[in-house]
Amino acid sequence: MATQNDNGIRSFTFASAITANTLVSVSGTNAAQAASTGASAIGVVQNDTAAGNQGAVKLFFPSQFGIVAAAGIVTAGSSVFAVTNGTIVGTLAASAATLGVAINSGVAGDVVEYVPKFNQL
Repeated sequence: MATQNDNGIRSFTFASAITANTLVSVSGTNAAQAASTGASAIGVVQNDTAAGNQGAVKLFFPSQFGIVAAAGIVTAGSSVFAVTNGTIVGTLAASAATLGVAINSGVAGDVVEYVPKFNQL
């Protein structure tokens, strides 16, 4: 069972060195990078982090979890959408609402952690 991160700080691995207080986006399963656009940002790295190391990221919002819909696929770093049966999908579908950005990948039935999108305010 997944554990929800309510304290707002989460560790991510950084492929490249990053400076404290830089906006970050998800770049793969449990990985982050400097955000290329403001819309993709999920939080702010709290410490200078060398390439290949983990850094603490203060998330804009606590993370959430969703179950991937039947025949669905979610890719880390991509948007996730709520569908009418209470599950999530990784591609925009009719009547779907954008929830946030996936932190890990998953297939049908998997539990995927996601961070609500900053621009949903």
